[in-house]
Amino acid sequence: MDTTQLRQILAEQQEELDILAKSEMLDRSVVGEVNINSNLAQIITGIRRCGKSTLAWMALKGQKFAYVNFDDERLIDFNTNDLNQLLETLYIVYGEFEHLLLDEIQNIEYWHLFVNRLLRKRIKIVLTGSNSNLLSQEMASHLTGRYSITELFPYSFSEFLLAGNSKLENLETARARGLALNKLMEYMRLGGFPEVVYGENKKQYVSNLFDAIVSRDIIYRYNIRHPRTFREIAYWLTGNFAAEMSYNRIKNIFGLGSENTAKNYISYLEEAWLFVSLSKFSYKKHESLRNRKMYLIDLSFAQLAGEGSGRNEGRLLENLVFLQLLRNRTSNGYEIYYYKANVEVDFVIYKLGYVKELIQVSLSLEDEKTKKREIRALLTASKNLKAKKLTIITLNSQEVMEIESLTINVVSVLDWILGEGKGMNRR
Repeated sequence: MDTTQLRQILAEQQEELDILAKSEMLDRSVVGEVNINSNLAQIITGIRRCGKSTLAWMALKGQKFAYVNFDDERLIDFNTNDLNQLLETLYIVYGEFEHLLLDEIQNIEYWHLFVNRLLRKRIKIVLTGSNSNLLSQEMASHLTGRYSITELFPYSFSEFLLAGNSKLENLETARARGLALNKLMEYMRLGGFPEVVYGENKKQYVSNLFDAIVSRDIIYRYNIRHPRTFREIAYWLTGNFAAEMSYNRIKNIFGLGSENTAKNYISYLEEAWLFVSLSKFSYKKHESLRNRKMYLIDLSFAQLAGEGSGRNEGRLLENLVFLQLLRNRTSNGYEIYYYKANVEVDFVIYKLGYVKELIQVSLSLEDEKTKKREIRALLTASKNLKAKKLTIITLNSQEVMEIESLTINVVSVLDWILGEGKGMNRR
């Protein structure tokens, strides 16, 4: 690449940092996980537009750092041979620097070799990336432990409240609980993408983002041979979240050549952070890998299949609970599964070789048939898995039930989700 052109691009990207510095930014609690003084590469990964660049900037605020955004159409033909020229030009534009922020690094082939070289030069590196698999492959193969990873998600409910300057009152009164539930329902409708929270048109923004990720980050990158079918699968999944699926079923519905093709397609969608899968709990590994449920990385994607208007609040509530469990799993050292044998339990919390908790999610327990079904599922699974902590999360019910020498705690999602966030790293 021409040095003059590269210098102009980097100078314009530097101006973008100045604009970012003047914009309104939420103090994401995971910023402390990005250790900018470490000799390890600090990697921030997550779906596009969830705030990775902003988080990196916040971590580097006050430091002398240089910046490259590889998600720039002018750098689309940038390759490995240009990286040394890039380093030289960065020093021209920024002068001396100790830290280097490389945005959307997965767009550059063999980026890991460049990063390794910079680490040997004792330059402090912060990377962001929107493809979990491309990052993990290179990290495992070439950075060999010389990295620390932070997963970033769209805003949690607590962060949604902070972004809107909303302070919940003491939830003891009917008025306070009603207003708090109103905010929760708003969050379930809007989702947590920062730009939507701050006023962008949700319908247009979310649709464009989803399509851009499917087209650019998956179909183009992996040279999908049947792009129309792939798009149909992606949109079908937005209407079938929080439900068990099999590769064989997807193969049959969409006329794919093999289950392996279906498996690859699903993995691409996960790698781009559009969906997160949950494996079935089993002490037999092959059973755990064969069965899974798919969840949306953000509740706003439900609108793409017409689910965001309240038609299926139960599954939206389950997806909400899953995302909160997902945010907290690393800091609390547990794994998440679902259970399905003769009964089904939404979430199994597994830690250090034991099932620590079973969680059911139900919009309401007012219907006696629903209540009996949820209780029976927890009691049966508790006996099978030797679990003692049993929880039912509902929209607005609270009680403690003593049944068959076991205690089942029924908690409102408000109390549960706000309680989960206390003293924890909310991602």
